[in-house]
Amino acid sequence: MVEPVRSARPQPAGACVQRKSLIGFRAACEQTWGEDGIAAIGGALPEDVRERTAGIRPLPDWIPLDDLIAWHVAAWNGPAQQDEVVMARHARLTVDQGFGRVKRTLIAALSPQALAARVGPLWRDEYSTGKLETLAVSERSVQLALSEHKYVEIPLMRFIIAEVYRHVLSMTRARNVAASYAVHDTSLTVTLRWQ
Repeated sequence: MVEPVRSARPQPAGACVQRKSLIGFRAACEQTWGEDGIAAIGGALPEDVRERTAGIRPLPDWIPLDDLIAWHVAAWNGPAQQDEVVMARHARLTVDQGFGRVKRTLIAALSPQALAARVGPLWRDEYSTGKLETLAVSERSVQLALSEHKYVEIPLMRFIIAEVYRHVLSMTRARNVAASYAVHDTSLTVTLRWQ
């Protein structure tokens, strides 16, 4: 009898994120602030996070979500100097560093509406927890909701993830994408509009 095919993707324990997110984040830090900025961020990390993520040792496939959040907080309070413009630019660089060439090419071929239809699976490829869903789609806007995820609770991460969504949508055929966001009950609603 043939055994059922099981996913080769191991399920991480707890709230985790794919390592490529942290790799992209660190590369964007180096591009934005250089070695001194990376050193400042690394020095501001909690010791256990620094030991797991700041060295040259290979990262596991999945890292604790709190580790990635700690890197964001250290960058925000350190070289970004709590400047939203700087952090938004850094978030865009992180996406650019973390997305492979193939994924960027595939997204560029999509309409914003077609990308909106795929947000759930894209989220699950990157994060072990949370649910991202499309609430509404129109000719010039998309509304997304993130729930059951720690980013909803943290103002800095709400700002970052809204900018990430805006930037990813701008990789499609949409132009001049703007984002607004708000917390409703226990979910983060992000509205993206374009011309």
